[in-house]
Amino acid sequence: MLSERIQSRYVGFAGFLRANGFKHADAAAGLRALALAGHLDGDVVRWTLRAALCGCPREWRRFDELFDLWFLPGARRRRTELRASGAGRLDAGPPGTLPGGGPGTPLDAPAQQREDAPGGAGSEGASPQEALKSADFRHLHEPGFLRALDALMQDFVKRLLRIELRRDRPSSSRGRRLDLARCLRRSVSHGGIPFELAWRTRRKRRPGLVLLLDVSRSMSLYSFFYLRLARVLASLLTDVHCFMFHTRLVGIGQALRDPDPVRAQESLGLLSSGWAGGTRIGDALEQFNRDYAARLLHARSCVLIASDGYDTGSAAQTADALTALRRRARSIIWLNPLAGRPGYTPVSACMQAALPLIDRLVPAGNLASLERALPDILRACR
Repeated sequence: MLSERIQSRYVGFAGFLRANGFKHADAAAGLRALALAGHLDGDVVRWTLRAALCGCPREWRRFDELFDLWFLPGARRRRTELRASGAGRLDAGPPGTLPGGGPGTPLDAPAQQREDAPGGAGSEGASPQEALKSADFRHLHEPGFLRALDALMQDFVKRLLRIELRRDRPSSSRGRRLDLARCLRRSVSHGGIPFELAWRTRRKRRPGLVLLLDVSRSMSLYSFFYLRLARVLASLLTDVHCFMFHTRLVGIGQALRDPDPVRAQESLGLLSSGWAGGTRIGDALEQFNRDYAARLLHARSCVLIASDGYDTGSAAQTADALTALRRRARSIIWLNPLAGRPGYTPVSACMQAALPLIDRLVPAGNLASLERALPDILRACR
């Protein structure tokens, strides 16, 4: 079983290939191929990923160079500069040994070495921290970024805990509202005359959050980060309910709260049959409404849907499911990792059908946009 850190490096590599023009670099396919290969010798990893992630002769020829740039320590500086500066593609250089390259495996470089690589955003006047915040989730799997994501979620939880919602509860002291049921019970001993009055006071309660995370193929580069976000929230709050969906909906709260990360990964693996497959958002929302909404939602609940909006199902079905969801929840916020890209317009039929029925469409493709979205989520919970 691959550790979370190692899996994140392979998922990041698939995203790096896609950013450099590879059309079939599927992270899930790469992980499945590595699992079948078994022994993670450096050459075996290289050959296995080449077979799984290359779709044409041109990609096959470029693979070794990009593999070395991503995994080998000698190429670390060039890769970090490429990503932090926002450059999209890497021009193919002449074949040959990279500076500092040589034999090694994708597991040789320690995490601290990768983290200490300098950012290349200085020429643009941005600090490494700013480059980290503005870089797209699909390109970031460095430990420093993951710690920043965890810290952001922990700060969000602290602010969420300060929001107090009210609900009536019985009180022995005089309150503003009569508790009629208790008054009637007390009157029995007095022949039905309500000599002893019972009152209700207000008990403070935190808002409830429901996370619905899209783990379909089109979200494969982002779902890792949203699952990590959900894990932090689930470990700190008891009233957060987490689900993931592709062609069906699966509850993952228990797996996310498991203190053993290896066991949690195994549980998610068992639950995620169909991961990185197609998407049927309407089906998943209907299943949530049918099986969970009555139990988990109330007038103060906030539903967060993390999805790019690409759906193989019916847009009308999605609209009907969102309409039913609105009747139970206080607010629906849609986190879309594509929405912050320049020139983005919601062209998918599902996203167009959803826009009139959600409270806010929030760009959430990098750390900075997610940080800007948190105040909106907090306001929706009040």
